[in-house]
Amino acid sequence: MTEIVSDETALRIATIRDIAADVFSVEPEDVERAGSFITDLEADSLLAIELVSQLEMRFDIAIDESQMPRLMTSLQTAYEAVAESAGW
Repeated sequence: MTEIVSDETALRIATIRDIAADVFSVEPEDVERAGSFITDLEADSLLAIELVSQLEMRFDIAIDESQMPRLMTSLQTAYEAVAESAGW
């Protein structure tokens, strides 16, 4: 069964994608395809910290460091971690 994504959710995912692409210096499509930001996009711990910082500023949230593995896995898991932190 296909999951229906609201316009608001799609916009948030696109925003996270664009922020990740900027932080990792890759194209947004690369972020969408990545199964692991660390392996596929060669993102390191410093880039992970920058990603968290950018997401926190953009969405006015605090992301617990325990969410770091989820944030660095894929676009979908990054969205889930941000959504949980934001209470969406």
